[in-house]
Amino acid sequence: MSAPETSDRQPFPAPPGTAPAADGQAPAGPRRRGWRGRAAAAATAVALLAAAAWWLARPRAGADGTADPVATTTAAVVRRDLRAQERVSGTLGYGEVRTVANGRQGTVTGLPEEGAVLRRGQAAYRVDGRPVPLLYGRLPSWRELGLGVDDGADVRQLERNLVALGHDPDREVTVDDHFTAATSAAVKRWQEAVGLDETGTVRPGDAVWQPGPVRVGELKASVGAAAAPGSPVFEATATTRVVTIDLDASRQPYVHRGDRVDLELPGGRTTTGRVASVGKVATASGSGEDPASDSTATVEVTVSLDRPKATGTLDQAPVDADITTETRKGVLAVPVNALLALAEGGYAVELDQGGARRLVGVTLGLFADGLVEVKGGGVAAGDRVVVPA
Repeated sequence: MSAPETSDRQPFPAPPGTAPAADGQAPAGPRRRGWRGRAAAAATAVALLAAAAWWLARPRAGADGTADPVATTTAAVVRRDLRAQERVSGTLGYGEVRTVANGRQGTVTGLPEEGAVLRRGQAAYRVDGRPVPLLYGRLPSWRELGLGVDDGADVRQLERNLVALGHDPDREVTVDDHFTAATSAAVKRWQEAVGLDETGTVRPGDAVWQPGPVRVGELKASVGAAAAPGSPVFEATATTRVVTIDLDASRQPYVHRGDRVDLELPGGRTTTGRVASVGKVATASGSGEDPASDSTATVEVTVSLDRPKATGTLDQAPVDADITTETRKGVLAVPVNALLALAEGGYAVELDQGGARRLVGVTLGLFADGLVEVKGGGVAAGDRVVVPA
């Protein structure tokens, strides 16, 4: 009678809090894990419980010395990239909301429609019947710009807009930090085109300065209301749809610009995007009587969409985002149910070489997509490993 096949493996893996041992070594003692370690431990536990269940179903000798057949098959050892992901909640919208403030004294006589898209040169709103056009630039208007003004980046910003709007037909303006007679002439052409007094000088409040096109959000003023410098007119956002995620600050080091993000929209539709920016400053938010006691620090992650039209017309809609938290490029990987826990510690896979089978010790790496990264000199891409059928 042959002995049951139990000497080289055990049905239960090392505890989830124990680091996998190298082939032939005892498992390392418990170690403290951050969020990635806990996620990896959970994935390892699930995978190895499956391996243990398979081991328990393996052929074993009965009373008559024969083994009960259990169906198995083989799977290939592959070399590929692995991406570990975590699902988080996000919001589909248009990104950061900015407030457009008025810079003139008078009465509001015209406002844009909510949802409208404004581009360079268009009137953002009107005061006393005169338009306040939108110009592109990141610097706010803080001084009059005319002949004799000191050089500055705000002059360059103005000249760039005048040229872009076609108010330098003879190409006399040099886009730089210096306000010249050619700049003044271009300003007068612009003022004539938009219905302002042709002074050749641009005052604060003569234009709305934004980084680019804007989408009009909630109106903060009404037609007929008094317009005072600094009073809010409307909220504005960028025109490109994005997903915004308040990410646990502990995850910030593992998310990078350009990482792929899989998105699930309301109704079950799916699409993809890329991480456009990862915040560097954490913000704490809490609830209850003592917010500091139960606050969670988060950083803002912005995801650009690969196919913005695939998101339809939804705005401020909740979405689920699978963000990449770790990547391994060009690693060897096997199905998780190919793993076996060894009695002496560590893990192995069973290679099938033309019908002959043998155990090979492996060290585990990243779990992702139903696969696990394996390291060990006895395993190569293209090998076949035994898995339950």
